[in-house]
Amino acid sequence: MKKLLALLSVLGLALAQSLVVEVRGSLEEVEAKTLQALKGVGLEPDRVLNLGEQVRQVTGPGFPDYRLIVLKPDRGSVEAVSKNPMAAIVLPPTVFVTGEGQRYLVGTFDGRLLFGMLQVYGGEVERLVWRLEAALGRLGVVKRLPPAMMPDPSSGLMPALLYRVPSAKVEDVVLMVETELTSAGLNLLPNVKVGPVTVIMPCKSEWARTMFLTQPAGGFAAPCRFFAMQMGPDVLVGAIEPMLMTIMPGVMGSPAVAMLQEARQVMTGILEAVGGVPYRPGQ
Repeated sequence: MKKLLALLSVLGLALAQSLVVEVRGSLEEVEAKTLQALKGVGLEPDRVLNLGEQVRQVTGPGFPDYRLIVLKPDRGSVEAVSKNPMAAIVLPPTVFVTGEGQRYLVGTFDGRLLFGMLQVYGGEVERLVWRLEAALGRLGVVKRLPPAMMPDPSSGLMPALLYRVPSAKVEDVVLMVETELTSAGLNLLPNVKVGPVTVIMPCKSEWARTMFLTQPAGGFAAPCRFFAMQMGPDVLVGAIEPMLMTIMPGVMGSPAVAMLQEARQVMTGILEAVGGVPYRPGQ
């Protein structure tokens, strides 16, 4: 995190947590334009999730249209997780479309910030970031949403919750994680192989409602990412650190904080339930 603070102090607001662009039209028109823009820069959509409808069915009306476009892993994604498995917290990339009426916000994460923090920026990773930025640029004027605050560097907060499962096989750990997630009431997409890492993408409608009504741009991290990778005789297993979202504008002091704390407790419990012990890089 100290590296991140140093990076921000040098580059200022040139880096942001997410990139967004406003697009006019119906939801179907904006979604179609977004898919065309992604394909136009060589990014292949894998699936489109109707998160808005899913959340409304579970939690009731009052949640906006919300679509998540999950991209297929490309060479940039594979290179990123090969250099640092924690990059799996936002890979494969997700592009969100949210809004109502004839005005929609399309966005994704700012790879310059995250990949720079994880020390994987460059090469195919940099080209992935360029493609994401170029795709949004085809839709309109791209705005960078800077963090509202940065965490205390002495807090030890990392982008991912990391655990190590001793003497295990990654296939077994993935199955156990998926079983625990289902038991905890989370919906699951089929897991995705991104190079050496298996990415698991669960979603809980109640968490999504609270988070995205507070900060719609948080969709760059949805669905929530868990991941697992063989590490010698052991398995590295982890998940995105939910409290990372508190640095986004409007989140601190909102009901989303309690939700993120609950999510962290549930996610940590799942990682421990599969036999994981806390792990820090370099151990």
